[in-house]
Amino acid sequence: MGDRATAMAGEWHPILDAYARGVEAMKALDEAGPPTPESWMWAANTHGIDQFTPRRAAWAQCTHASLFFLPWHRAYLAWFEQHIRDASGDDDWALPYWDYSAPGSSRRLPVEFQVEQRTVDGVLVDNPLFSPARSSQPIPVDSADIVEALAQPNYLLEREPGFGGALPDQFFGTVEDRPHNYVHMAIGGVMRSPATAGRDPVFWLHHANIDRLWEVWLSLDGSIRLTDAAGTPPELVSAWDSSTFWFGDEQRPKTYAMAAVEDLADEAMDYEYESIVLADPLADLVAERRAAIIEASGGGLGLDEAPKWQPVAATFDLASGEEREIPFEGGGLGLDEAAPTRLMLELAGATAHDPHAAYDVEIRSAPDAEAHLVRGFSTFGLAGTPDDEVRNYLVDASPVLPDLLAEGWAGGALTVRLLPAAEPEPEPGGDGDDDAGDPDDDGGDDRADDRAIQVAQVTVYVQTP
Repeated sequence: MGDRATAMAGEWHPILDAYARGVEAMKALDEAGPPTPESWMWAANTHGIDQFTPRRAAWAQCTHASLFFLPWHRAYLAWFEQHIRDASGDDDWALPYWDYSAPGSSRRLPVEFQVEQRTVDGVLVDNPLFSPARSSQPIPVDSADIVEALAQPNYLLEREPGFGGALPDQFFGTVEDRPHNYVHMAIGGVMRSPATAGRDPVFWLHHANIDRLWEVWLSLDGSIRLTDAAGTPPELVSAWDSSTFWFGDEQRPKTYAMAAVEDLADEAMDYEYESIVLADPLADLVAERRAAIIEASGGGLGLDEAPKWQPVAATFDLASGEEREIPFEGGGLGLDEAAPTRLMLELAGATAHDPHAAYDVEIRSAPDAEAHLVRGFSTFGLAGTPDDEVRNYLVDASPVLPDLLAEGWAGGALTVRLLPAAEPEPEPGGDGDDDAGDPDDDGGDDRADDRAIQVAQVTVYVQTP
């Protein structure tokens, strides 16, 4: 990464220079009139539209919290890449990826995306890759974490996140949750909402990296595709194999069949990544975590062989900051016979108006017991979207289960609370503006802020031997 002065006055790498020229040409089409299939806003609206944009059949297609999240976005990237080639005049141009999770990465946006102007033919002009209201801080380490996502051996699991999704098909997969959702929120600005994210030129580099992580996952020993897992419903396999994705002109759309999307060598894709090999420290962490998942949960097995989840408790209308004791059905689990080996929370029907970027989940074995924090979730898909936007989340509380049992938890109730995740401290070298793009920030402690997420139903699931 260079410095700002060099980015403004010097020559850019040919790939980013061609990208900037392509984006500029596509944006110029929008200035001339309504969006067309070759214009920038058409490409952005294909992903999502805000409340002020009339709906079209080709727009607002993005598939979030879906098993088709990865293949749809891969086809979308291929379609967009061809538009940049056409607009820039560079027939060999390839979409770059931003590897914010690489060991030693600064996790900062490339400086070419941070300067408001650049020099072209000796003249200082507006930078088409710049987008206002982005955060200037590095992506937080936890937000860029890829170990948990890559360690999951199954693409699909029931009632818990697989790499690509979960059954029923209404939850985030591990790679979509983190890093995808968390990085969107950390960048800020229009990237905070699926309705507007495609308007930011860095969106495409972020998604190129998410797509690359799919290839990384496929390259790992023991990764099981949706269509290869025993017990995947035949109708789901058929729906997957027969899927076709389309973009552009509604009368003459560009289409991508699933067989082509899954094969990067297919002429419709025709690309490969510079690297899908994890650096040794990351590779070791992923292998260690994958082994632990397989040992603890039966991960790597087919759906019909994996342990089943049993619902044992539920509560309704839980708001952020509210503490709720959830009594278990039938008087409890009967821990004297068989203590649960895993614990999962399903947060269904979550809604919010301008919520925090992420929430943690606090669990206690009793109202007056010690609080245990578990890995939470990002609110991408709620922030900046219509008030009726709804999301569902799965939170694995298994890591704190040994602590609950050690405290004498009898399996009769759990106390839960959702609370905004603590904001990371600004890193050395930053300007301290880690809330850019959040107009409602009051500069105080985000955990004490009363902006709330509302969850319609919290269901507790357990697995027992």
